[in-house]
Amino acid sequence: MSQKILHLSSILSLQFLAAGGLVMAVAAYVLGTLVSDRIEQGVVQNSGVSAALYIDSLLPRELITGAAAEGASISNMTRLALRDAFNEGILSESVVTYNIWSKEGEVIASFRPELSGQKFEPSAELIKAWSGEVSSQFETLEIQADHPENILGIPLLEVYVPIRDTRTGNVLTVVEFYQRAEGLAADLENSKRDSWVLILQIFGLSGSLLFIIVHAGSLLIEQQRKQAKLQLLESRELSTRNEALRIRVTQAAQRSTAQSEKIMQRIGQDLHDGVAQHLSLASLRLEGAGIPPSADADTVRQSLANAMKELRAISRGLALPDLALADLSDCAKQAVNDHNKAFGSDAVLDVTMNAPLTTSYATKLCVYRFLQETLANASRHAGATQIKVSLTISDCQIVAIVSDNGRGFDKTSQTGLREDGGQGLPSLADRAATLNGQVEIDARHGVGTEIRLVLPISKEAE
Repeated sequence: MSQKILHLSSILSLQFLAAGGLVMAVAAYVLGTLVSDRIEQGVVQNSGVSAALYIDSLLPRELITGAAAEGASISNMTRLALRDAFNEGILSESVVTYNIWSKEGEVIASFRPELSGQKFEPSAELIKAWSGEVSSQFETLEIQADHPENILGIPLLEVYVPIRDTRTGNVLTVVEFYQRAEGLAADLENSKRDSWVLILQIFGLSGSLLFIIVHAGSLLIEQQRKQAKLQLLESRELSTRNEALRIRVTQAAQRSTAQSEKIMQRIGQDLHDGVAQHLSLASLRLEGAGIPPSADADTVRQSLANAMKELRAISRGLALPDLALADLSDCAKQAVNDHNKAFGSDAVLDVTMNAPLTTSYATKLCVYRFLQETLANASRHAGATQIKVSLTISDCQIVAIVSDNGRGFDKTSQTGLREDGGQGLPSLADRAATLNGQVEIDARHGVGTEIRLVLPISKEAE
């Protein structure tokens, strides 16, 4: 089991590792790219500003200023001075080409003489430079082959430098030049590499910590799942034992009820065959004793008659027909016939059997007692003139209904054992409960009463 838990937890951990690793890889790529771009932009801009300050300090500004003061474009002398500064001076070691621009996009001077005097659409970098800001970008270009050093495909820093008048601060012209940037390229590569290494380390460490946390959580979840499964198995086992115990209790209650019925039946027979016979004999002896009529004699005779009547009622209530060999429909017919004979009633029985059914003695006894009690109530207490009995037997339940047109009663009132041996509706409900059944009452004053017995068909009820 422990190996299974470890296997399941490792599957969860691997799932997290796959999904989390993919998410972190994408996040690291996006973050690394943004950081690298920001680093490159910052380094290139700073390098461009530094180069611009350096170039600005080396250019022969007095020539440019003088030309601007006279209101003329850069003179030939100025162009030659700029060409000498870029080609022969210290700038020639780092600057590979240059252009000097007017505000309208005309090339005033250039490393390539054929470009001088040509006009181009001002670029965004040129417009930015004429606004007074240094613009720079890093790229690898192929410089023309007629360059003295024939430089091809080297990393270059393109810079647009605004040249200002030292007296007014106005931008006089813009110098565009390309500076060799092998060192800058190396620095950028190192910075990018260091940033990527740092980002990968951070994400790797974070991912490792998250993996450890998730793995520990997976182990905890699997342990809790194991405990929950064991608790579920224990609950099912306990439920099974409880169900078996409930069935045993139900069966015991049924056997107890059946035994009690047999005892009551024997008591009824004893009363009928014993005490009732002795009272009957005493009454006959009293008649044949020749005792003259008197108040005491009449009292004795009346007492003996009342005792006989009560004993017959009690014994009739306690007595039961032989239900063991009868089927359920015959038990219902017996209950209705016995009631009609005892009360002079004309109750009608309707039996509907949708499936053949073999019932236990407890079920037949429950149906018989239910019909006996409800029919007696309808005739004795409700004053009903019409009584209908229906018995429906299906493959899932038994439903017995007794309805009458009597005066009705308050169904919330509690009734106990009747004086004639009847058991009362609460006792019938308790008897039905031992078979997982129930008794339902629908009674209205002045309208009538309908009482239903519903018994589910189950193994313990059969």
